[in-house]
Amino acid sequence: MGESRTVLLVEDETEFRDAVMFVLRRHGYAVSPAATVAEAEARLTSGLPDLLLVDMMLTGQSGFQILRLVKERSDGRVPAIMMSGYVSVAHQDYALAAGAELFLPKPFKLTQLLEATDSLCPLPRPTSVRPVIPTVATCS
Repeated sequence: MGESRTVLLVEDETEFRDAVMFVLRRHGYAVSPAATVAEAEARLTSGLPDLLLVDMMLTGQSGFQILRLVKERSDGRVPAIMMSGYVSVAHQDYALAAGAELFLPKPFKLTQLLEATDSLCPLPRPTSVRPVIPTVATCS
């Protein structure tokens, strides 16, 4: 399939995190899951992801903490998608102003997740290979 892309998924709701992780992995992404800011920070010690997918509100914490950290460590090169059940325009504007490239309001359709992910972090697609057609000698 080619080289994979890594998504750091920061979501504190286990079932939701597992569902998103399943879908992204089936689509070809490598997913590094974290339930807390501390877990996400620990994941960053092994390198930066290709994409950050983070919930706005984590239990007792804010997704903005990890968003800010990833943006700082990557000099803004790692794109981010912020998810939230808070769907007001103010929340969306705040997420985008904080550095997220996209905002996904929960609940969202899995097709929306894949479209957003693919738009910011497309997977390498195999190049089409033209088959070599052997030259056939003809009898005269």
